[in-house]
Amino acid sequence: MARAPAGLSRSRAGVGVGAPASAAQGASDDYEARRRAAFDWRRWYGTARWRAVRAEQLAQEPLCRMCAADGEVRAATVCDHVEPHRGDEAKFWNGPFQSLCAFHHNRDKQSAERAAGR
Repeated sequence: MARAPAGLSRSRAGVGVGAPASAAQGASDDYEARRRAAFDWRRWYGTARWRAVRAEQLAQEPLCRMCAADGEVRAATVCDHVEPHRGDEAKFWNGPFQSLCAFHHNRDKQSAERAAGR
């Protein structure tokens, strides 16, 4: 096997600047397939059932909970699991949920979970 250039792992060797698009796409496809297999529960987010749960949560709590705590008013767009479900199907479907704006979900909530080791 060819040595990877400095700074690149063997799995990424040949993928990047100057590499054929098919090689980059193949690596991306491989990564996505491994990710889906490891986290099979992620497909639940694409179901009609989840869309209904999300719609109900956002209808019941239309404003971002974290913005409200900061004295701001911003529409919520994310139905967030208050407690990380980590693939537990009962927790995934039954919550508890909170409504958040994308900013707070993607920044504050995720960093709090990482800090807590969840």
